[in-house]
Amino acid sequence: MQTPTVNNLRTAVLALGVAIVAVACKKEFDTPPERTLPEGSVLTIAQLKALYTGTRVHFPEPKSVYAVVTADEVDGNFYKNISVQDRTGGLTLRLLNSGGLYIGDSIRIYLPGTVLAPYNGLMQLDSVDVDNNTVKQATGVHVEPLNVNIGQLTVAAMDTLQSRLIRLNDVEFTDPCGKTWANAVAQTVGENNLRDCGMNNEVMVRTSGYASYAGAPLPIGKGSIVCIAGIFGTTIQLSNRSMAGVQMNGARCDGQSCPFFFKNFNDGSVGSGGWSQWSDNNILWTTNSIGSSDNTPYGQCKNYINNANVPGQAWLISGPINLSAATNPRLSFMTACNYNGAALEVLVSTDYNSGDPSTGTWTSLNPTLSTGSWSWVQSGELDLSGFASASTRIAFKYSGTSSDGKTWELDNIRINVD
Repeated sequence: MQTPTVNNLRTAVLALGVAIVAVACKKEFDTPPERTLPEGSVLTIAQLKALYTGTRVHFPEPKSVYAVVTADEVDGNFYKNISVQDRTGGLTLRLLNSGGLYIGDSIRIYLPGTVLAPYNGLMQLDSVDVDNNTVKQATGVHVEPLNVNIGQLTVAAMDTLQSRLIRLNDVEFTDPCGKTWANAVAQTVGENNLRDCGMNNEVMVRTSGYASYAGAPLPIGKGSIVCIAGIFGTTIQLSNRSMAGVQMNGARCDGQSCPFFFKNFNDGSVGSGGWSQWSDNNILWTTNSIGSSDNTPYGQCKNYINNANVPGQAWLISGPINLSAATNPRLSFMTACNYNGAALEVLVSTDYNSGDPSTGTWTSLNPTLSTGSWSWVQSGELDLSGFASASTRIAFKYSGTSSDGKTWELDNIRINVD
């Protein structure tokens, strides 16, 4: 057996000393205390709402409400704003900071620090701090939407239906063709009406321009949609909970579908859909939404530039439209105008390709046009059956002089076929 050397003994003693010091210096980190909020007296949502008698309600004493989150901020349609409900009703919570609460969260709402008051008829619990006013009890809790029809969505019914999760069945958007949920370019609100089949009832669906699906096309068909019921003054307005709750793929009430061809300017773009423009003096077609017939953008052309009338032409020309097999194609659109100047010309060609319009052969059509005062007018249906081609193009020609020029507005260009 080998005898340990002095150096080996010193090394062993040193290692043992280091180990002892390390153990002696090891810090036991404290476990953070579990956050607790006193419960106090417990109210239902109905009992909470009943506390409001005309003045804002504050909560100096501990009180709590238990509820389940039915709409959250995830897709952008709600911001610092969620909906909750219990067996007695629904309530909108206005959050001090975004995030932290999600659909299916069962929560206890600790009321001190919050304020209860209506906003244009919608009862809200304001100044809710997610960290200091809520405690999660569970996640993934399912709340079944209440099935209602549009006729039941009255101002009086909103006393009990507001902020509740509801489902509408057998409904469709009144005019979805070419429209989006909101204006994603300008990030402005979209207001689109739903209607039921045969009952002549309508209700508005209001969508934030910041919603992740703001620029998505509206569903064309009939079906069901899950929403949060709301009110603003005397206007009933619904908020889509999420795209997962939109199931609208059935045949429309009248069996019709969208037009064979359609162009509006809801996306804020003149050139989308293959449209182009040409001008001999830098007069441009643009978009605007002031005075819109449906609160969405439209096409606009004017020659009043930098405080002077600019002489020239501005053509807005469609991409090629295949009418070779179309039965009874009819063109229609809407116009509005103001000031003095030439009428808007509407033309059709089957041999134009690109560039200067003079390279093509154009035939003038005879629509009904706006007579001024910014009044929107339907063109009537213009027969295109004489222009059966795989490359038919529609053009709107603006003209102005150095002394005059109207402002023309254009929207909802469509071709219907049988």
